[in-house]
Amino acid sequence: MSEQAQKSKGTDQSTRLLRRRFSYRLVRLATQWRREIDLDLRQFDLTDATWRPLYYLRILPAPVRQTDLARAMLVEAQSLVRLLDVLERRGLIHRDTDPDDRRSKFVSLTDAGIAMGETVLGVADGVAARFLEGVSDDALKECETVFDQVWSGRGHDRAAAGESVKSSDPVAGEP
Repeated sequence: MSEQAQKSKGTDQSTRLLRRRFSYRLVRLATQWRREIDLDLRQFDLTDATWRPLYYLRILPAPVRQTDLARAMLVEAQSLVRLLDVLERRGLIHRDTDPDDRRSKFVSLTDAGIAMGETVLGVADGVAARFLEGVSDDALKECETVFDQVWSGRGHDRAAAGESVKSSDPVAGEP
């Protein structure tokens, strides 16, 4: 094997290992981050499955179509229906039929849901503050740039469907 081929093979392996470490750390960090939020919200009788719809409903402009909520949460619409049933029984959300499309439902927070959504946002912000303590704004902006690059390169099938990191990120427009 030529020296150039050996160098290239080493670079390929080095890149592969770097990407594997990045992926491993990203998955572990996201898992731990959600776990911390979940632990902090248990006192409010919320699980990972039930706090996430409240979080998204609180930050997305109301009313939200059920299919758009599922897309924002990256879950199947059928899975979301069961969660919304639970939240509706608890008086935290209500669903209304879209007058323009009777097959579609709008999901909105009730007054109790808005209050619980604010609690969820507060807990999520608190966890973010703990995790990001000591991380500079410049470093966070650089991470956002990397996340945008990773998201935009994740597959032609999704990109062709018009989904982008900005369109699926409900807080992308916030300061």
